[in-house]
Amino acid sequence: MKEKNGGSELKSYIVDAIAFLAYLSDTLPTKADELFKLAESKQVKLLLPSIALGETLHTIYKGKEIFGNEIPIEKIELIFQILEEEDIIELTDLDIVAWKIFNGLNIKELHDRMIVSSFYQNKASAILTKDDEIADKFPVIWN
Repeated sequence: MKEKNGGSELKSYIVDAIAFLAYLSDTLPTKADELFKLAESKQVKLLLPSIALGETLHTIYKGKEIFGNEIPIEKIELIFQILEEEDIIELTDLDIVAWKIFNGLNIKELHDRMIVSSFYQNKASAILTKDDEIADKFPVIWN
């Protein structure tokens, strides 16, 4: 569902797992952090692909550090609350058109293909990621 802001559609951005984990651990770089702040004030829409949610939860379950910080398992309920409210970040799944896009992409990693397919499906402006393979071919926002 596209939201309107003063009569025009909000720009949307795809959030990958690293960006979401950095948000949860308060370690986002400046440009990515600015987009999250814009989303908090309803000026842009952030979309989290289901694969990125799965990677985020897996990272937390494993107790892996993200930029030197471990995210406590208790934060998982906060993640679900954020996504249920669809206030800052909205969960997004691939439809059949996106899966056809997925099929045509020349990207090695499954999760990267899914992230990029979400980017095309949602006609997003950019992807919030530090992933070099994505950054080499697609518009990204990070530093």
